[in-house]
Amino acid sequence: MHLAPLDMSVRSSDGITLKGVLTYPSTSAQSFPLAILAHQYPGTRDTFAPLIADLLGLGIATLAFDQRGHGASIVGASGPVVIETPEGFTADAFGRAFMASASQVGFHHMDNDILRVASWGAVQNFIDPSRLLLVGGSVGGSGVLLAAPNIAGLRAVITVGAAGAPVFGADASSRIRTVVEQLTVPVYLASSRDDPFAGAANATEWSRGLKHASAKIVPGTTHAMAIYPDVRNELLDIARRALT
Repeated sequence: MHLAPLDMSVRSSDGITLKGVLTYPSTSAQSFPLAILAHQYPGTRDTFAPLIADLLGLGIATLAFDQRGHGASIVGASGPVVIETPEGFTADAFGRAFMASASQVGFHHMDNDILRVASWGAVQNFIDPSRLLLVGGSVGGSGVLLAAPNIAGLRAVITVGAAGAPVFGADASSRIRTVVEQLTVPVYLASSRDDPFAGAANATEWSRGLKHASAKIVPGTTHAMAIYPDVRNELLDIARRALT
């Protein structure tokens, strides 16, 4: 039986319509595990295209959505809500645009957005709500870690270049460490060694001394999903063991 993709529309706590797509594997099964994917600034859900293809090949359904202010998730209660784009090609230009976007679009709501999206996905037909995986890149990585304690049926958390924690509050980094300490499922935190947004430092600190959490640091300076080719096999093995 071939299942068509489902278009998602979920209302955020502050009235933004979050858009995404739930895609089922082409294999036959009574129900499928589900991976919820939260992308990096300033990308879209299509950032995860290579990972989505691989997860579907493992028999794992995927729910990739556009983060608030990105892609198709730009309709708010009072009109358009769109991220700022860097004006120029420097790190300073990127940083200014990121911080402006965080304030104007409300990045501090992202963890609740992820909870709402996961809740929508878990109640769809042919989805097993007891086998859920959270995957996040960059600020989406920090978002899935903060959302994790509220996700019933969570089997694992995977991040690539998790960063941008301060947009969730001045104490967000320490809160993430506490969350990771308290989780009882595998937590895989990957980053390049010289990630420009402190991804390696975050992964190392948030996993330090914890048996169920691991930091995978690979050579280079690339960020978030750009490191996927370097961690693909290990990442997919964790997803497979957690969900299938």
